[in-house]
Amino acid sequence: MKITTKQCALNLYKTIDNKSLKEIKINIKNFVKFLIKKNQLTKIDQIIEQFIKIWDFEKKIVETEIISTKELDIKTEKSLKKYIKDLTQAKEIIIKQKIDQSLLGGVIIKYRDKILDGSLRNSLRELKENMIK
Repeated sequence: MKITTKQCALNLYKTIDNKSLKEIKINIKNFVKFLIKKNQLTKIDQIIEQFIKIWDFEKKIVETEIISTKELDIKTEKSLKKYIKDLTQAKEIIIKQKIDQSLLGGVIIKYRDKILDGSLRNSLRELKENMIK
């Protein structure tokens, strides 16, 4: 029976969650041995990617990309962090900022599989569409 990368990641999560550092080291070593035995070590990158998704979901961590025309000031970043935290019920928000001069203004927020487009470019596009109707 073939084991999926998601199953491997879930098993890894279960073997290290709430364990001591010593137990984690032993369990990871055994996990790698298992992957070698099952000839699955080549899929380690996909397994790690799935593991991070599972970890973040279980620990209520939301990784967020915020795209703006310039770097966010501390007050704006705090405000956006609180907004996303309230929206997602997350315990922790990790923000990665990206600068895109083509936005003209505003921000685009990407988290999980969602995109909140508050850019000036998008607002102008929506205004134009509404005026045409």
